[in-house]
Amino acid sequence: MARLSTKNQTMRAGLFGLMLLACVAIATAQTPTHANVEYARVNNQPLRLDIYLPSAPATAHALVIFVHGGGWSSGNKDVIPPAMLPLLGAGFALASVDYRLVNAQHASLYGGMDAVIFPAAVHDIKAAVRFLRANATTYAFDPQRFALWGGSAGSHLASLVALSSGNPTLEGSVGAHLDIASTVQLAVDAFGPSDILRMGVDAALAGFDPTGWDAPNTPHAAFIGCGAQGMGAIRANLDNPAPPWPQCVAQANLANPVLQIGAGDPTVWIGHANDDPVVPWPQSQRLFDALQRAGIDTAFVRAPSGGHQLQEAQYALARDFILQRFASDAPIFGDG
Repeated sequence: MARLSTKNQTMRAGLFGLMLLACVAIATAQTPTHANVEYARVNNQPLRLDIYLPSAPATAHALVIFVHGGGWSSGNKDVIPPAMLPLLGAGFALASVDYRLVNAQHASLYGGMDAVIFPAAVHDIKAAVRFLRANATTYAFDPQRFALWGGSAGSHLASLVALSSGNPTLEGSVGAHLDIASTVQLAVDAFGPSDILRMGVDAALAGFDPTGWDAPNTPHAAFIGCGAQGMGAIRANLDNPAPPWPQCVAQANLANPVLQIGAGDPTVWIGHANDDPVVPWPQSQRLFDALQRAGIDTAFVRAPSGGHQLQEAQYALARDFILQRFASDAPIFGDG
């Protein structure tokens, strides 16, 4: 479990109280300070993000970057989750990122279906992190205190980006700041997949019929470009040298955050509900166990119920986790 210093433990009540007060203060703070900022182009089409700055002046705000969900095929940056907004009142900056989606519209914009399947979204988010760090002075960010916050498929992407620093296949070449680090110092993973190859296995462990997760044309199979095969067939052909199996296995393994973990990775907060019918909770257990084995600072909060979401009580713990790790005297993980 996460290891807290005595000082950080005593800070918790005060920080949490500050966040509760902040909820009232920022109730109308959902309009971006800087909207539709272009951070990169692909196929001469823009990729954009929004930036939300706190009202309290500071020379360097910690930054939390939201990665939206939507099954890797839908969604957009336009709405920051209410659970993140109290961070504005606590002096954090927020950003929200659009990335390439696996759908026909984005395929037509960005150069075909091969241009939007994995690892396209990871390349885009890493480009956004590099852009934000390169412009840290402009927006008064602290480049050593960057976090990613995702939900569902967005959590999968957030954790994969956070845990794959330096992997050239996942870094990509999107954007104009390739000399800038894409590292982050923390990730919030809310009910995200961590091993898409074994979603069906974990669904069975959680008491669900695994058929739907293993069938062809699931979102997680389409994400890696193997929708026609499906994860059940890929697992059954792990050692089959005939196409398309080697490519599908390689894509699935590369897309799994649990296989990207290494010493020195950033700290990760994980939250999941036991009755989640979309992403089974053992996916989060896999990630937590792998992080613990690697000695990475982490915490896992399992809610007894709630379906494919978390409640305010769990999100408050996530915010508190960020505040503790990003306090001015706290150690920094995954230095960028």
